Amino acid sequence: MRSSKGAQVSSTGTQIGPPLTLPAGYLIVRGTVRGLLLAPLRPRANLAADQLWNPAAPRGGREFPEVIAAGPGEVAWGQQCTPRCRLQVLSLATGRTTRVVLPEGSSAAGGAFSPDGRLLALQVSSGPGGDGGGLAMQLAVAAPASGRLTLVPGTWVSSDALAGFGWPAAGDRLVAELSFTTKRQLAAWSPGAARLAVATVHPDQRLRSLVVG
Repeated sequence: MRSSKGAQVSSTGTQIGPPLTLPAGYLIVRGTVRGLLLAPLRPRANLAADQLWNPAAPRGGREFPEVIAAGPGEVAWGQQCTPRCRLQVLSLATGRTTRVVLPEGSSAAGGAFSPDGRLLALQVSSGPGGDGGGLAMQLAVAAPASGRLTLVPGTWVSSDALAGFGWPAAGDRLVAELSFTTKRQLAAWSPGAARLAVATVHPDQRLRSLVVG
């Protein structure tokens, strides 16, 4: 199997150091404070987990099965569902691992860490929820330091309607884009808020032009 090539670059795109030869069969997911998080190009029985790889010590690295989200200093992975699904969240800076327990009958379909790593947004799915076969889902926000999970109010929709979600700025405001048959919406929520702030996106508008909340 061929090895892939990579390189370290600065925020301006300038290459830092010589090109890197990645382990055979892997590609780069993202850079972290402990090296590169790599994912297998073609997952199979003996090559299925993501791997934390340090170019300075290329012989081995920690493996993470079923990675849900990764940030510069955090990785969330490994849904174990006996009886309720739970994720493990590792702080790469401290080496501390915490668990996040999901609501009964649900699982995490995706996630995103806030820029400072204090919060983890999760797409929590449970059962059929749309005419197109999508799952019913709700957004939730976990605090990895404590493992506490908060369901985001007003986000119970079919997964077909969720176009994307994340933390677009340096703060702690979670933003989601929702796409329905007759309309498109941008929703924002800050931890502790009782409800979403929602704006309808008109066909001639750009998402960057909207101020929500």
